[in-house]
Amino acid sequence: MVRKVKVVRYSERALYDKNELINILNRNFLCHVGFIDEDEPYVIPMLYVNDDDYVYLHGSPDSRLIRIIGGGTPVAIAVTEVRGIVLSSNLCNNSVNYESAVIYGRGSYVNDPGEKLRVFRLLVDRLVPGRINDTDLPTIDDLNAVAVVKVKIEDFAIKRREGGPKVSSSDHWEGIIPIIRTYGKPVSTNNKPLPKYVLDLISRNTC
Repeated sequence: MVRKVKVVRYSERALYDKNELINILNRNFLCHVGFIDEDEPYVIPMLYVNDDDYVYLHGSPDSRLIRIIGGGTPVAIAVTEVRGIVLSSNLCNNSVNYESAVIYGRGSYVNDPGEKLRVFRLLVDRLVPGRINDTDLPTIDDLNAVAVVKVKIEDFAIKRREGGPKVSSSDHWEGIIPIIRTYGKPVSTNNKPLPKYVLDLISRNTC
């Protein structure tokens, strides 16, 4: 990979480790996609799934974003984990602890129905592991009605902040308020018994 991207501000917080990038991507499923269309900038939140080389997105074939990605226009994809609020006595030194990844690449369409199905299997397994064995699989017509695109991970940068306030004093309370992602109690919409895989997901993501 020929690196074009380099973090300048707080460069000591930067990482360019591919394994760490994949770890961040694998922990999440929501990204923000940035692109330019007719000289105007746009950012759109999207569900995603990934493997080691591509980020996969899906949507309506008529979607502007899907058409732009499928056509090979360069895009940026951002994923952020906020891990805590950092309070400093000094107003201007309050902050947050986080880890973020920004990916740069060009996209293309996924046209093969078998590959599309693989992407949807990966996505459902990312959202709720085990659900793929308890769902109706799409027909060929279903798959053809949805556009799937993939963005090649051509370059990326990771940035991470950890620890307490960088400027500290004893004038006021200072510290870190952790932010932890947890899952709440499921709400049934059809009165079916709660599957074990859902209970397992809640158990793994409860403090």
